Amino acid sequence: MKIVNTYSFKNGEKFLKTKHPKELAEVLEAIKNLDATTCLTKESAEKTMKGALLFSPRDMNHHLKTALHKKNWTAKANDKKKEYAEPRHAFGGGRFREMDGMKNKVGLEIQFGKYAFMGYDIFSKMIIFKNLGYIECGIEVVPAEELVKQMSTGVSSFDQLLVDFNNRGESNIDIPVFIVGIGLTDQEKQKAEKLKDLFKNNKKEALASIKLRKYRGSKPGPK
Repeated sequence: MKIVNTYSFKNGEKFLKTKHPKELAEVLEAIKNLDATTCLTKESAEKTMKGALLFSPRDMNHHLKTALHKKNWTAKANDKKKEYAEPRHAFGGGRFREMDGMKNKVGLEIQFGKYAFMGYDIFSKMIIFKNLGYIECGIEVVPAEELVKQMSTGVSSFDQLLVDFNNRGESNIDIPVFIVGIGLTDQEKQKAEKLKDLFKNNKKEALASIKLRKYRGSKPGPK
């Protein structure tokens, strides 16, 4: 994949490049090394694009976290369902907050959900983790507009988040955050179009190289 857009909130990019260049480089490398076409695993059930092959936000999130787990952004999971366990703070009474990753005072969120969740990550959750002493800055990875068009309806984008930054302003409790909008390389675009055409015209043959995801359980939301 490639980086399409970036935004430096409270000088987040400069802060990371100065104080946490290794952590920033690891996240950017994980993005670069991800082949997005491995996430073409969702068959749309929406009326407007029924049967279309789409990128799975959940798979994209999982692949990035799996790569960064090898760099110690997450702990080893206690169960066999997945390799990693997201960093979590328990408040008691079954209430908790968790992030997609943390390393050396850098918080990471990979957000392919609805618009409200992106703002929640930056303007609420990261500040909570800063107040608890876990982080001092953050990285937020979100889909660029061109990628959102190839996902299910409801996924927000870098451009939508930019509206908040342009109109909200900054608060003295905010922390430096570097927002990264990701999209497809030219090679991925070509490969994706071929897979989509094959899925549309010869689904049986396409399924030889595509493993469709079966969605179960609750919808993703704030953690």
